[in-house]
Amino acid sequence: MYFYSSIELFMNFKDQLLAELSKRNTDYIASVIDREEKLFKEMMDLVFANEEYISGSACWVIETLWLKYPEMINPYINDIIDFLPKSKYDNQKRHLSKILSTRNLKELDEVRLGVLIDRCFTWLEDPVYPTAVKMHSMQIIYNYVKIEPILATELIAIIENQFEDGTPGFKNRGEKILKELYKLID
Repeated sequence: MYFYSSIELFMNFKDQLLAELSKRNTDYIASVIDREEKLFKEMMDLVFANEEYISGSACWVIETLWLKYPEMINPYINDIIDFLPKSKYDNQKRHLSKILSTRNLKELDEVRLGVLIDRCFTWLEDPVYPTAVKMHSMQIIYNYVKIEPILATELIAIIENQFEDGTPGFKNRGEKILKELYKLID
């Protein structure tokens, strides 16, 4: 694999993302971006471009940076929520929903919060979505239920309905969330 020098990479994020889909390449790109807000924005622009292969790989880079520098994502949270209904690829949904699953939902305005919760219910209920997307969606909805307990019974019903056919990951997350939900409604 050919790695561009840092100077070349500033102009060639697309090429580097396409060079190899690997953790090594993702970590390399993230190390070049590091805390550079301008470069972070360029990567976010690639996420929002919604291009096959590139956007999902860009999401992986963003997630990698977010794990190291969580505050860098803050200016983009509203853009991410606005983008979710337009996202075309499961890897975008997986990485972005993971980031959102850790957010304080009280920080969001009501309209965006409604969009996010609606999108998460769609992903959680639809059997075509991958387990990771469902698990992060389940967590986001649960985080919202802690603010608005009225949705607890609906979330319980959806989790229980899919539990028998769920993957081990779904069941593991589902058991933990169900345990907490039962406490809320008792």
